[in-house]
Amino acid sequence: MKRVLLSYLLLALVPTAHAATFIVNVGGAQKVFTPQTITIDKGDTVTFVNKGGDHNAVADDGSFRCARGCDGDGMGGNGNASTSNWVASITFNKAGTVGYFCEVHGAPGMGMYGTIIVQGGTQPPPAKEPVPGGSLLAYLGFAALLALAAAVRLRRRN
Repeated sequence: MKRVLLSYLLLALVPTAHAATFIVNVGGAQKVFTPQTITIDKGDTVTFVNKGGDHNAVADDGSFRCARGCDGDGMGGNGNASTSNWVASITFNKAGTVGYFCEVHGAPGMGMYGTIIVQGGTQPPPAKEPVPGGSLLAYLGFAALLALAAAVRLRRRN
């Protein structure tokens, strides 16, 4: 039980990175992608949601072609434009600018098109001024060390 509590305490101190998911609505009342331009971080996912009409989402550089799934996704996806209520997701692991369009209603940079700006990744937070008396993280780290020392001492006694 003590090991479990110690493990949870130590895990609480470990910073984690979280990828985000961004929604792009496709079609609907108008032949547009909404929002037309988004900025994401490397590792984030964009989910295209068809709101009505015969549409798909195709990368200008051919890196993806999606509608009812994506071509070549290994799950039987099909990037042909479709009037069904489809949803397709793509994770972007490389920084850069990715243009895309609907094959039926647009072309690269024309008609029904959009842009995804993929930034290099999550930037670390700016350095903060030291807090007088120490920070909460330092206090928790010290408490974790004390708990670990106590657990080792108890183990040696048994």
